[in-house]
Amino acid sequence: KKGGRDERETSSSSKLGRYEPPFQETVVICGASGSGKTALLHYLCCRNTAEISWVPPVTVTSLVANVGYLAEINYGRDDSDDAAITNGGSDSSNERDKIAVRIIDYPGHPSLNTQLPTLLIPSTTSRLVFAFDATQSVVEGVSLLYKSILIHSQVCQSWKRSGKKLVILVVCTKSDEKGAKNHKRIKIQVRNELDRLRKVDLALANGGSNGENNNHGRNGAVKLEVKGKTIDLEHLGDDIPVSLHFMETGFCDLAGLNAVREFVANGTLPKLK
Repeated sequence: KKGGRDERETSSSSKLGRYEPPFQETVVICGASGSGKTALLHYLCCRNTAEISWVPPVTVTSLVANVGYLAEINYGRDDSDDAAITNGGSDSSNERDKIAVRIIDYPGHPSLNTQLPTLLIPSTTSRLVFAFDATQSVVEGVSLLYKSILIHSQVCQSWKRSGKKLVILVVCTKSDEKGAKNHKRIKIQVRNELDRLRKVDLALANGGSNGENNNHGRNGAVKLEVKGKTIDLEHLGDDIPVSLHFMETGFCDLAGLNAVREFVANGTLPKLK
């Protein structure tokens, strides 16, 4: 084991000391611990697309990021065939030339939350997958989403300067398990928890000596915009250049997992029913 994770089980590893193939884009997968991030990475990078079923790996909590690579590699088949390699995979020139997307599975341990924003600036990351365990409370994940992304001044200002939006695919994992909530229910819970955190920050700001009515809260953090009684996840405000899109998938739902794969590979958002 290395960094608290069995590399034979995950088929992906930390990039420290390993060959890093060339890549065109970076996609970050983040979320609270246990939300299914590493299982998603394993599917994206290690599953043979010819298989008709897939069993997710056994993973453990880690303090080390896992890195994988999603590519379109021509092995004498049609160019559209998907393939992937990880740090421990082959490094032939044919494969290196085909590497397209680097995927970073960022650990969900709270002690690492403050370092996440440095990965999310537009010069580093193209888009983001945010995982929620559909069988569990959203509180921990929403706290990460709120503090490290939505109101984080460095993240918001860098994307605003770029003239682009950070597109986040919110993936509600384990949707095929007992007690799982669908993506519509998770979206409501995320909105309610974001609104609660916003009100807490507002109360603290108004209770201080420097309560402000501008678009920035305590310590320069950006404020979520509210035009009605609660926040609108479709319109977070001009100072928050973030676009949120929700979907659900189980780890036995290959259609859902392939929709995540399409988003990671080329930014295509899933078509929801």
